[in-house]
Parts: sequence; C-alpha cells; structure tokens
Amino acid sequence: MKFLCENRKRALFFAAAVIFISFASIAAISRGTFLEKNIDSPVTAKFEPSDSQALGQNFVIGIPGETLDAATAAFLKHVHPAGIVLYTRNYKSPEQLKALIVDLQGLALRTTGRVYFIMIDEEPGGATRLNLFQNVFAAGVPDWEQIASDVSTLKKFGINVDLAPVADFPFDKDSFITFRMPANTTSALIAFDDKFIPLLHANGIAATLKHFPGMGIFKTDPHRELPQANIDSEKLKQSLDIFQDGVNAGADFVMTGHAIYGNIDPSGPATLSSKIINDLLRGQINFKGLTITDDLSDMPFILNKKMDMVQATIAAIKNGQNLLIFSHKNENTLKIFDSVANLMKSDAEFRNAILDNYKKIISFKESKEIK
Repeated sequence: MKFLCENRKRALFFAAAVIFISFASIAAISRGTFLEKNIDSPVTAKFEPSDSQALGQNFVIGIPGETLDAATAAFLKHVHPAGIVLYTRNYKSPEQLKALIVDLQGLALRTTGRVYFIMIDEEPGGATRLNLFQNVFAAGVPDWEQIASDVSTLKKFGINVDLAPVADFPFDKDSFITFRMPANTTSALIAFDDKFIPLLHANGIAATLKHFPGMGIFKTDPHRELPQANIDSEKLKQSLDIFQDGVNAGADFVMTGHAIYGNIDPSGPATLSSKIINDLLRGQINFKGLTITDDLSDMPFILNKKMDMVQATIAAIKNGQNLLIFSHKNENTLKIFDSVANLMKSDAEFRNAILDNYKKIISFKESKEIK
C-alpha cells in the first residue's frame, strides 16, 4: 500500500509539472517570447540586440556568390543585416537559388531572430536579375498573365521584397530612366502600379516604389555622375501624384533617388535630404512604411570625395532613412559598419535614430508577416 501511495504521489507531481510547463509555454508564446521559424525548424527565443546588432538591421547588403560560404556567413554574423539584395552573380539555376535563400534564412533566424528581407530588382519591362518580366509590354499593354506567372516565380524562390515598381515617369524623353519605364502616360503608370502592387501582396511579396521624388527629369544616370536640376512645380506635382497613388495602393517601401532637386533641397541628394524624406514623403505623402536608399556602395555622389561612405551612412540615418543598401565590396561595408557602430558610443542622438529604426524594421517584419 505504501508503495502504491508513493507511486500515486510521483504521478500527481509529474502531472502537475507537465501542466505547469504547458501553461508556461502557452503564456510565453502569447507574449511573443517564441518565434516560429518554418515547418522544418524548431522555435527560437526572441532576439534581444546589442547596439551593433540593432545597427545591422539598418543595413541591406549584397553577397558575392551562389552559395553561403564560410566567409559570407562570417560577414553576415558580424553585421546582422535586415536583408540581402540579390544580383545575377547569385543566380545559377532555380534549384540553386532556392537552396541559397533557404540557407540564408536559416542563418538569419539563428543570428537575428528574424528572417531576412530577400530583395531583388525585377522591374516589369526594366531592370532584371532573373530574366523575369521580359517582353510583358510587347503588345503595348501589360501582359498580366505573364506578369502574374513571374510574380509567382519570385514567391517560389523565396523572395519576399521586389524592388519595384518604378514610379519615375520620364518627363524628359531623353531621361536615363526611359528604358525602364514602358508607360506612355502618368495615368497608365498609375493604373499599372494599382494592379502590380496588390499582385505582389497576394504572393506574400512586399512592393517598393522608386526613386522618390522621381528621376524622370534627369538625363544623367546617377550610376555615372550625380544628377542635379530644378523640377518645375507642375512636373513635381505629377510625380508626387504617382507616388501618392502607389502609397495608397499599399507600397511597403519607398526608395529615394541619388539626385539633387535644387529647388527642393540644394544641399544634397534626396538620399540624404530630410526635406525630401521627412517633409515630402512622410509629411505630404503621409508614407508610413520603410524608406530605403538606392545602393551606396559606389555611387558618384560619394566617390567624388565630397563625402565618404561613413559620412553618407550617418547623414542618411540622421535624415530619416530606415534602410541602407550596400550591394558590393563587402570589405568596405565591414569597415563602414564598424566605424558607424563605434560612433554610436559617443553620439546619443544618432544611437537613438538607429534604435528607432531597429524597432520600426522589426515591427514591420512582424506586422507584414515577412517570411
């Protein structure tokens, strides 16, 4: 009888322990202390960042090859970026690209507690990395069946952010942007964005309007030299209307242009302009999503020696940018990152801007269910 009583006590204790653990787990999940990875992965604790890790979430970086090699993994572990921007150098075959993205997301979850933004330039009728959206305007109107099929392909690869659509209407027919913009009228461009953005969303892909406040007045390609001009009030209004409609259609990101709009802010390019980012985009347009720079790696406005990359990074964040793209030359990106991380120790205002960005980016990933 004593033996049975002891067994009964042990059984009751074990049952109570199981119930306690179960309720504790449920409570933890409800508080968000667990983050679901994917169907093949265990859960992991919510990531609490150091200052440098919070800074990393302000960065989007490129990687050099087709696989996640040891050097690239070490670089990503050091920077803890918010995302990866892919190029043709990262693509060999559909199977290879899927495997690369799976490996990247596994590393992201282990080291940052969140998935990466997996970004790519796939512009209908414009820039491409995977040869999608080709000839979709051959008949003069969008081939929505092909566009929908190609968006579905992006989803299958595991891409969760398209750096499109281009919202730069070529007001100057000799503009460098003309070849990337097949729409002949502003109304046609607006109508395209109204359909393309929800199509991306239906496939779990975030949309990016670019390049605010519109590059269609410039003949000069910013990859070659820094464009600079005044934009007359009527063209500015038409350009802002295009972006306003894209924001209303649900655009998640807005990418700024590397150009100086002399009658808006002659002090520097839109990328670094509080007047353009905060006053025009956030204020007048009422954009609530994430701002992102065009690539900062080798743009002429930096390479002309008026400003080095560290200064540009600091200015971009202080003037309202949430995400900064460094697509190339990882050794330079590493130096920039470490220099900026060191500055956080002595500049409280700058540190607060970085921490605010971190909160916005993590909140965005959670609210949009970026996967």
